[in-house]
Amino acid sequence: MSTDHHAGLEEVKVMPSSITLIEGRSLYYRGIPIEELARQSNFEEVVYLLWYSRLPGVRELDRLKKELRENNQIPWEIQEMIHHLPRQAHPMAALRTLVSALALHDHEADILTYEANERKAIRILAKIPVLVTGFERHRKAKSIIEPRQDLSFAQNFLYMLWGEEPDEISARTLETALVLYAEHELNASTFNARIVTAALADMYAAITSALATLKGALHGGATQKAMEMLLDIGDPQAVPEWIDVRLARKERIMGFGHRVYKEGDPRVPILKAMAEKLCLQLGYEKAYETALAVEDYMLKKKNLRANVDFYGGLVFYALGFPTDMFTAVFAVARTAGWIAHIFEQYENNRLIRPRAEYIGPRNVKYVPITAR
Repeated sequence: MSTDHHAGLEEVKVMPSSITLIEGRSLYYRGIPIEELARQSNFEEVVYLLWYSRLPGVRELDRLKKELRENNQIPWEIQEMIHHLPRQAHPMAALRTLVSALALHDHEADILTYEANERKAIRILAKIPVLVTGFERHRKAKSIIEPRQDLSFAQNFLYMLWGEEPDEISARTLETALVLYAEHELNASTFNARIVTAALADMYAAITSALATLKGALHGGATQKAMEMLLDIGDPQAVPEWIDVRLARKERIMGFGHRVYKEGDPRVPILKAMAEKLCLQLGYEKAYETALAVEDYMLKKKNLRANVDFYGGLVFYALGFPTDMFTAVFAVARTAGWIAHIFEQYENNRLIRPRAEYIGPRNVKYVPITAR
């Protein structure tokens, strides 16, 4: 058998891109280190950076914020649709369906000019958190909360979830998390979005396909699974036995290891620090201590380091998001990156059509049905 292929496309560079650089233990958006963006920037500014290849000026940033606020209302038909979704549905299944449905209410959905795509990008990003929080309110039998025009993107997200304006620490924590989750090169969902875009499908189709991919347990769904693991363990003292039992069964310990980062994910220290601050402030000390114990044990036992899903889940949990909603929060942020890649794909498009290495039988004779 030939080995002229790469399983999972590992280390295969399939296209040029100027959006994100992953180099060793470092991550850059358009050349700017993620640590600087997490410390100094905000989500809207990072959106502009990803979409337009540079940081915005004051007027440019104000204009983007204004356009996002002006486009964050969802059609009443979509509100009605939310009310008719099964409350037991997974938030990502609901979001995938709702984003696809949004295309039916956008008269520019199939227009692929740059100007039309730019307007759709604003509309999609502005509405994503409204859909996420709207479904969460629905499944708790509460009224959907309209976004406010005086709040930032991150503040509005929490406001629409809770029904009250968030405190400064919670808002800043979510802001930073959105920045960290906004983009990450050719991960599975982003690559899928580019494949769909390369076929000259519309932006809603590309985002819907990315959402479907992100839902998977080996991608965005790992954030939910990692937090569920911490809650199941429950106590730092229970960590060794809990993990040993799972490893003996050959089960995967979620939130550890990374296809790209072999020596550590640069987003983890930032998320870990935020998780510690939130957990100590809000009374989740045991969950944080359990996380530390799991991280330490996995490094000693398997030489595996925590990835973004591990402490990201703890941050979302401390912020009050239900565990099965974590991936949808991830999706709100990553929509910014997906759109940046969609823009880049449209700009220099080539149909993405890889080949497979055939390993099946050859020259098999057809047997008529009467002789089978």
